[in-house]
Amino acid sequence: MKISGVFLDRDGVLNPHIPGGYLLSADELVVLPGVARAVRRLNDVGLLVIVISNQQGVGKGLMTMDDLIAIERRMEEALAQEAGARIDRCYYSTELASANSPRRKPGPGMLLEAARDFGLSLAETVFAGDSPTDIQAGHAAGVGATVLLLSGGTASYAAGDMTPAPDHVFPALPDAVDWILEHLA
Repeated sequence: MKISGVFLDRDGVLNPHIPGGYLLSADELVVLPGVARAVRRLNDVGLLVIVISNQQGVGKGLMTMDDLIAIERRMEEALAQEAGARIDRCYYSTELASANSPRRKPGPGMLLEAARDFGLSLAETVFAGDSPTDIQAGHAAGVGATVLLLSGGTASYAAGDMTPAPDHVFPALPDAVDWILEHLA
């Protein structure tokens, strides 16, 4: 499989998932173990690394866009300090789920937007996330492979647990990166 870019969900993939809650402040940000090095490994082989994340805490008024940007900056600083890793861009849907925005996962909007912005063929990308909506969005956009990570909102998976099914399942991002790097064409 030719891979030119990797899409990552944020919460549960790069930082811990907060069940029933939201990461509201940059001071609360913690990068999951091994994530900075995993992102750096993707950077080192020239793959684009793009975050695709629903952040309805903004739409609910629990946080501001400034808060969201501060969290993004803190994440970028943490990744760079720990392993010299970088995220190429972050895309957020801040709309409420009830708005049914095509940008909001499970819709493919943010993935389509990122593909246009970076000139990516979606068939040459991988989308790794920790929830059924990530897998649904990846399939709807036509990514080359969807990866379910068990490091966040979904702690276990058995065949038939979700529709559509993920193409691959791994415990956490470092394991998915091992697979990605083994399958670069």
